[in-house]
Amino acid sequence: ESSYCAEKANCLTSGINWPSDISMEPDSTETGLTPTCRRNHGGDISDLSEGEEPGSEVTTHWCSVAYWELRQRVGRLYTLHEPYLCIFQDLPHGNGLSLSLVQEPTSVDCVKRTREKIGLGLVLSREADGVWLYNRSGYPVFVNSPTLDNPSSRASVVIKVNPGYSMNIFNYDMASVLRAVKERHCLDGPYDPTSIRISFAKGWGPSYHRQFITSCPAWLEVLLNVNR
Repeated sequence: ESSYCAEKANCLTSGINWPSDISMEPDSTETGLTPTCRRNHGGDISDLSEGEEPGSEVTTHWCSVAYWELRQRVGRLYTLHEPYLCIFQDLPHGNGLSLSLVQEPTSVDCVKRTREKIGLGLVLSREADGVWLYNRSGYPVFVNSPTLDNPSSRASVVIKVNPGYSMNIFNYDMASVLRAVKERHCLDGPYDPTSIRISFAKGWGPSYHRQFITSCPAWLEVLLNVNR
């Protein structure tokens, strides 16, 4: 965990200490990836991880964030140029994405309950070694990322990140290796090597009654701006 990211998190969370370990859920399978159109800006994974100090000027966005409730995308794609982003429900803690500003009134009970659990939400931070997540909320968040998966397995790994914990959710070096060795016949359904999915409070997969991310009440799709 870099000192830069820790410093940012400490400034934003007023005294929360970030443990470095994580707890893991069993492997889960998912056969669908929500289709999202986006431009390829011709970047390279190495462009994001080498030769650039955190906080240096960024000429193009390094990721876009989409917020979803069940199968419906809510609001526009949020394009990120700054090295970090706070995503929270409706608390004005620093600059970032307030989900309450894009949410519409809903009668779906599970969506209502999950919105109430987002609270301080999370921080996404771009660092030299990859993308880090800090869970600032009072409930777990669940993450699936290409660099957390087993490249020779059809199962997608879903990791539970407890409140107050952090982890590297996308490793640039690992992504470069996986792009070279990922076996296409091992893939089960659509696959995007630069897409991260994060669900607030609710897990998915065989350990839960929700089998797919699109059954989760509130979740994020992080689309990294790197070559496919």
